[in-house]
Amino acid sequence: MPHFLAPPFDLPEGRDARLVQHLEADDWASATTLLRDVVTPETTKWKWLVLLAYARFRDAADVLPDELTDASREALRWLDRAMEHGAPLDDVAPFREAVERTLDQLSRGEEALLAKLGPNDDATALTNDELEGVAFLINRSRPARAVGLFEALAARHQATPLRHAAEARAALALVQCGRFEEAKPKLEAALQADWSKRPLSDERLTLEAVETTLLEHATGADFIAQWHFAAERGTALAFPFPSVWPHQERLFARCLALRDFARARSLAQRLEEERPELPAALAERLKTVRLEQV
Repeated sequence: MPHFLAPPFDLPEGRDARLVQHLEADDWASATTLLRDVVTPETTKWKWLVLLAYARFRDAADVLPDELTDASREALRWLDRAMEHGAPLDDVAPFREAVERTLDQLSRGEEALLAKLGPNDDATALTNDELEGVAFLINRSRPARAVGLFEALAARHQATPLRHAAEARAALALVQCGRFEEAKPKLEAALQADWSKRPLSDERLTLEAVETTLLEHATGADFIAQWHFAAERGTALAFPFPSVWPHQERLFARCLALRDFARARSLAQRLEEERPELPAALAERLKTVRLEQV
């Protein structure tokens, strides 16, 4: 008997073959991207909903552990909708139970960690690793509060290079609060650190987040100078700038806003070369940018 999620999926515009390729390759990120383009608030095809729940959960479990809590909650929402539209309970139940167990374990761990935080965010009882974990947890929804926790972590690392990463995270949290001008000198200071040696070299994503944020607020000659600086730093760190897909998309949008079409086209080419599956809206923007005049 075929698996209850076996093709055909009846996805629009011939997407079945692409989805099968992504699933066979365990490319959960590409599968999630493809399915997000077809699943809408009006979708009633339960197989699509279960597939999206599964791909999103597996992508986080295998590649993006920091997103696993949110991915688990999202997967449960898709599964609830799938059940409403006729998904077979006996077939879906084992996966749903696995997601619920994962979410329960994660939630218990997060609650236990948060419980160690004292009044007024007193972190005395937390180890450095626990403090970092709490800061990231709180930063999801309360970045203003996370600023102080990252600053406390930076103070603990005052004698080590990791101070720069913690200070950068505090500054990025300020930006999330809409306080870029206050954060700007802190972000610029982070760029002056030597990120080429461990342990700071392991924090390259943080460095690229700083560079991306500064570029999103730069114009004219400052934008060009900062871009060249980031590109040279990326080459030196064997981390070609911009390396992270969300940063590439943000900077593509920034280049368009500044009408820097040559740089936008270069980013478009990288996005197309590096990603097996692009969101439909982004793919369309990549096509149209080629029609713009330099």
